[in-house]
Amino acid sequence: MPEEVLTIVKIPLSEIEESIREKHTLPSKLTDVHIEGDNLVLSFTEEEPDTLEREEKQPVSPIIQDSQRKRRPRKKRNRMKTRGWNVAARITNSRGQKCTIYKPFVDALQDSKLSLEEQRKKVEEIIRANRNKPSEESINYFLENTLEYLRGAR
Repeated sequence: MPEEVLTIVKIPLSEIEESIREKHTLPSKLTDVHIEGDNLVLSFTEEEPDTLEREEKQPVSPIIQDSQRKRRPRKKRNRMKTRGWNVAARITNSRGQKCTIYKPFVDALQDSKLSLEEQRKKVEEIIRANRNKPSEESINYFLENTLEYLRGAR
């Protein structure tokens, strides 16, 4: 097992506060101290005359949180509700994505007399009918993949 040399440095908060006060003009009261990632965060506030009396009776000490890194909240995944839509096919589109082609889109876009704008509106209506709030990207995704499937089926 390799040997490990560990050096620990402890600096009192009062020294850090004093050092920062020398460099900057700060309000008179240190209210909070915590660690955010790799940063030490000191919060300062001005004292009001009525609060001076209360604080003399009950001194408040700053709380230091654990130095563990906070986990980033998970990013919400944009999932489309497809309940009730029958699957017409599963394909790999021209971009290399595996796609599911749904029957409502195939039925709506089967008519080749529709303009691109009318096709887009039909796709958006179908998506909204299933209580989704589609972005332009989602509408384009379903439209392009269904049209690509229909071109390949012919």
